[in-house]
Amino acid sequence: MLKINIFQSLIQRMRRFSSFVVMVFTCLALVSLSFGKPAMHGHLMIKNAHICDQNGNPVQMRGMAMYPWTSTGGYDFYTAGCIAWLYSNWKCHIIRLPYLTDGSVPMSNITAVIQACIDSGMYVIVDWHDCTANANAADASSFFKTIATSYHQYNNILYEPWNEPSESGGPSWSGVIKPYMETVIGAIRAIDTGNIVLCGNPQWDQIPSDAGADPITDYKQVGYTMHFYAGSHPVASFSPSITTTMKDGCAVFITEYGACNTGTTPAQPECTLWYHYLDSNLIGSTNWGVEWQDACLGTLVSGASYNGGWTASQLTSDGTFVKAYIVLGTDNSQVGVLPSDESKFQQRANGTKMNGLLTGAETKSAAVYTINGVRCLAGSKLPNGLYIVREPGNNAVTGLMMR
Repeated sequence: MLKINIFQSLIQRMRRFSSFVVMVFTCLALVSLSFGKPAMHGHLMIKNAHICDQNGNPVQMRGMAMYPWTSTGGYDFYTAGCIAWLYSNWKCHIIRLPYLTDGSVPMSNITAVIQACIDSGMYVIVDWHDCTANANAADASSFFKTIATSYHQYNNILYEPWNEPSESGGPSWSGVIKPYMETVIGAIRAIDTGNIVLCGNPQWDQIPSDAGADPITDYKQVGYTMHFYAGSHPVASFSPSITTTMKDGCAVFITEYGACNTGTTPAQPECTLWYHYLDSNLIGSTNWGVEWQDACLGTLVSGASYNGGWTASQLTSDGTFVKAYIVLGTDNSQVGVLPSDESKFQQRANGTKMNGLLTGAETKSAAVYTINGVRCLAGSKLPNGLYIVREPGNNAVTGLMMR
């Protein structure tokens, strides 16, 4: 009987140990699911006038801004499926997430986007989307305290406390905007001591140099924003303020831009000049915006799924143009320049590396240019002719291809 009791006792202990092991692994699995993938560049920092990865190396993140108005074709895109598609298919590193101050965007949509970004390893800029935010410093502080309390442990979170201080000539940086920012940043820093805060500045975020001349020094890891719409903000007129800000030692991020003006007139050539400037200075950006709009500004035509999976025909001209930039960026040394030794590339045109770069009449993953050096948009139909082709991720010309 004693042997039986000992045996039964041993079995019970083994069962208890087995249950404990199952419980531990279950907890570990839940923790893993909760925390998602590690943020792709680790804990971001501001160093030497750039946003940098966890090792202090500058990173240029390109991505999209969500659209907060209307539940049809607007914030219905605030879904995990949409964010996963922007990550996997559009190769976004970062998402800008506007929250309207009237509370019309449900918090469930806000948290869905934040969690989806965390799950994918992307970054998310939480944007208090107001043009008169100085009247709402208390509300903004309360909102960001809620966000910081829930997500401060994640490296993925960035804060944007004031979308656009509005109007030409006011409010001023030092007199109005900076005190507001310091109030809200103080509320954030009471909880989140390290994630980056991006500050708006005068005239709809068009004069970051005002902030660079009188930067926020009471708090660390603070950068500044710039907004432009290429049809009304030429790079020659508006980029000098960015250059001055960076010379003052401050980082700048383009949290909102459009490849047109704020109406319906496309301005892709001017936006391309902006792209060259941003790439040459390693400045990140998020395009406005993920929404249904058949004209300029919107990237998707009406009826495109709220959960991603968009075909080329479901992208507007603006959407096709912006996606190409997010995926491939620009190559300032080669765009618009005819290769100097064409015969070399003729010899390589039939090499094995060229196989699969073009399929049928559409550009795929290759960077494709006309013989005059003009970039062909991804997904564009190519007429018969001779094209310069680069391998993905390779700035050198791989070869010429005849269609």
